[in-house]
Amino acid sequence: MSVLDGVRILDLTWGVAGPAGVLLLAEHGADVVKIEPPGGDPYRDYPGYRVWNRSRRSVALDLKSAEGKAQFLELVSTADVLVESFSPGVMARLGLDYDSLSAQFPHLVYCAVPAYPSDSRHAGRPGWDALVQARSGMQYEQQAWRPGPAFLAAPLPSVAAMYMVPTAILAALHAREETGRGQRVETSLYQGVLAFTTMLWANTEFHNDTYQSLMTKTYPPGVHQPEVIMTASGWIQSLAFSTQKKGATINAVFGLPPDLPPAQIYPELNRIYQDWKREDLLDVLQGELFQTAELIPTREAFAHPQVVFNEMAVQVDDPEVGPTIQAGMPFRLTLNPPDAPRPRPAVGQHNAEVFAETRATPSVEPRNPGLRSPLEGIRVLDFGRAFAGPFAPMLLAQLGADVIKVATPQADPQQQLLQTSTVLLGCEQGKRSLLVDVKTEEGAAIVRKLVARSDVVHHNMVTGVAARLGIDYDSLRAIKPDIISCNTYMYGPEGPLSHLGGNDSLSQALTGWEWDQGPADEGNTPLYNRFGHTDTTNAMASVVAVLLALAHRDRTGEGQEVWTSLLNAALYAKSDVYLTEDGAASEPPRMNKSQTGTGALYRLYETAEGWIQVAGVREHHWTAFCGVVGRPELETDARFGTAVSRQENRLELEALVEPIFRTQTALQWRRRLDAAGVPAEISVDTVDGESVLFDEENVRLGVVADLRHPTAGRLRQAGTFMRFSDTPSGVQRPPWTPGQHTLEIARWLGYEESAIEDYVARGILATG
Repeated sequence: MSVLDGVRILDLTWGVAGPAGVLLLAEHGADVVKIEPPGGDPYRDYPGYRVWNRSRRSVALDLKSAEGKAQFLELVSTADVLVESFSPGVMARLGLDYDSLSAQFPHLVYCAVPAYPSDSRHAGRPGWDALVQARSGMQYEQQAWRPGPAFLAAPLPSVAAMYMVPTAILAALHAREETGRGQRVETSLYQGVLAFTTMLWANTEFHNDTYQSLMTKTYPPGVHQPEVIMTASGWIQSLAFSTQKKGATINAVFGLPPDLPPAQIYPELNRIYQDWKREDLLDVLQGELFQTAELIPTREAFAHPQVVFNEMAVQVDDPEVGPTIQAGMPFRLTLNPPDAPRPRPAVGQHNAEVFAETRATPSVEPRNPGLRSPLEGIRVLDFGRAFAGPFAPMLLAQLGADVIKVATPQADPQQQLLQTSTVLLGCEQGKRSLLVDVKTEEGAAIVRKLVARSDVVHHNMVTGVAARLGIDYDSLRAIKPDIISCNTYMYGPEGPLSHLGGNDSLSQALTGWEWDQGPADEGNTPLYNRFGHTDTTNAMASVVAVLLALAHRDRTGEGQEVWTSLLNAALYAKSDVYLTEDGAASEPPRMNKSQTGTGALYRLYETAEGWIQVAGVREHHWTAFCGVVGRPELETDARFGTAVSRQENRLELEALVEPIFRTQTALQWRRRLDAAGVPAEISVDTVDGESVLFDEENVRLGVVADLRHPTAGRLRQAGTFMRFSDTPSGVQRPPWTPGQHTLEIARWLGYEESAIEDYVARGILATG
């Protein structure tokens, strides 16, 4: 049985976040009905729409007409969830916003996905992804091959939001099982920015320079960039100092002097690798358990053996373009595998079918009407390391779960480094910390007691490690049969690379992220995306998997094992690429060599002072744009008369307007473009997020948290990524210091003071 059988979702979204996020629910059993205008979604021609809008039914309705609105309300009466991504105010003007619907349909979960929080001062600003990148300061955080901001080749704010949409919906549905009530939930592209900058943006009262130093942006690009090396047959990502094989060194593999200074290692590898074929290097390095991967475009990732083994390359027979290979589901539930994908429907294909169905209005008998947060009463044990593991339990903590971070008293050098960095601050908020030596008999007994009182165990260990520690799924369910166990691997639990660990840079390399940000197709070196966002997407995918497993447990009482991987989540986030039967790739618009954009009207322009991001995506924007830049004759120029011709002749068009933009400041241009109705934003430098974190409206909205940390003092960092009207989410506590809650947890488990003192003295427990 599919986990969401019987759940109906009305999908009124456009763009990336809504359609791609809802797809994760559609292929786990939800009956998703896409509501389109009679002429179809205006963005149907975008390549990703063929993927993101599959596995659902299409109903065409004119919501502005009395008949269309009445038919829509008929569907709402049968729906569990309504999800929309219109600008704030649009649904209210139609009389279809949450306030208008909730009294008549109290069961309804209403999910809104605006560009900015709907009650923020930015709510009325145009919401295309690149504009949110610019206004939030995200473009200035990305390293580039020149100073200044960089256009992001992929729509990162939307990518983060695509995972938060199903998270918010599932959390609200779980809450409805307790309260019997629906509610309004909201996430936004702006909160997507904050999700992807948590390891970069944090401001502390004490030691701020130390916390900021690990991930500092540099020019030329620094973080992970030395690992990108050209071989005799293609690019490779090679982490010289990361191996799982005890005693192995890159020096020994390639005959380098053992005392060669670390700063000279990568220059030497650049010299050595140019004479090696990439496939031979991979055999040698992966044989020595080094973290390394081929660096390839997304179109080549579908043929990677681990991608194929993970069933991430799925065949979809599309009635318009024929057989295609598309990205599959990024996570797996052992008891609830994903449904086979169905092709995107034609506009209005299912009008008659849907309206002929008889379906009762959903109703839920309340069990706990006073529920205070979506996951109140759920306990999570977090055994994760670095960022990809711990970030997911942090999201569960924001949703109200009691999350206990379990770690060993003996921190390794990497963990010690992270404990004084924004990386740890960005993934450990809201948890309690327990230090326990699980390799001792007494420590293992403590963990077993915790498992018996918990609902979820979450970690990111390499295959086999959890079993050696006694926290694999079989061991866990022997203690608590309804436990949910989640592992966020690098590659997966089985397959040709399952024995290897890895990190964000490898998954970026394998799925086209670095290739596109270069952009390598334009002759640049592939470029690491500094946000570490495939760590984050892996974690977010695991949260969706855990919540689906909770939904299954709510219905059946059964726990299960679930998993995702960096590789899977990174590829799903690039799912606007698909392959056709002849092997050709249908790809999104390509970024230019200067890393400023994907078209003359969707790009950054340098001005007399600062940079301006333009998003003239609609035809009427072209007419207005020509007037603003003082070249009205361009509107009828044969080279630029249509969107297709402007793209074909973009270099000529850009050469004409680039000097014009340099005649005035970014602020002057934004005023002029705003007045003419051409969407645009200044690309701002937030100075390590300072202007975002000390924006008091963000604190009021809860999207920035103002906390007190035991050693860092006052701490400003990202707050909640989703908001709930009936069972609010929130930040429970600041990031922990190691062992901060060991004593209270031991007492809660029932240990006597004398036993606790003995365990601390013997190093079985520690308080930091």
